[in-house]
Amino acid sequence: MNIPAELLSPWLMIPALLLFLVLVGWQAWGAAWRLLFVNRLEYVYVNALLLLAGLWWLNAEAVAGLQLHFLGLSAMVLVFGWRLALVGGALALTGLTAAGVYDWPALGVNGLVTVVLPVLLADRLHALVYAWFPKHYFVYVIVAAHFTSMIVIAATMLTGAMLLWGLGVYDWTRITRDYLILLPVAMLPEGFINGAIMTMLTALKPEWVRSFDDREYLDGK
Repeated sequence: MNIPAELLSPWLMIPALLLFLVLVGWQAWGAAWRLLFVNRLEYVYVNALLLLAGLWWLNAEAVAGLQLHFLGLSAMVLVFGWRLALVGGALALTGLTAAGVYDWPALGVNGLVTVVLPVLLADRLHALVYAWFPKHYFVYVIVAAHFTSMIVIAATMLTGAMLLWGLGVYDWTRITRDYLILLPVAMLPEGFINGAIMTMLTALKPEWVRSFDDREYLDGK
């Protein structure tokens, strides 16, 4: 999502910015930065942020404020954990804002919708998959990576659409006709991208993936 500041009111942007900064600062303080350096993953993390920014830079806009772009945050959560994923998403968003792709006044709203919501949802969905589903490699790749990422992008798009509808920017008919009709177009590739990333990483570099333990998902299966 890239909601321009011109579509938002100060009464919404200011509290959203404060909340976003508090959440990011809080999680940055408690994030497992030490693990990145101990496992020599700092360069992997930086490259992941660049990839994330590239995914968000490439977008299609149905109407102003309602963009279609891939998120990639489900894979970030599975690889680095939700705190590092949240901070990484915030850094990527801030970088794009500094580059003029996003509006500074709308950073808080865009951050809550595009970063905080999908990261927290992806983490909770993965926790549910881990608790309810068998510990099997294909369950991890197909359900925890592929299908949950589809749910995450659908929830993100719906939240942005409902926000602009609630603010009276667009009527629901236009949102449905011009934006939500594209949900399948976004969900299927999002699932494929995250699933493919996690398939490659767990096959080639499982030690990079914080949420994956081959003793649980592979041994004896």
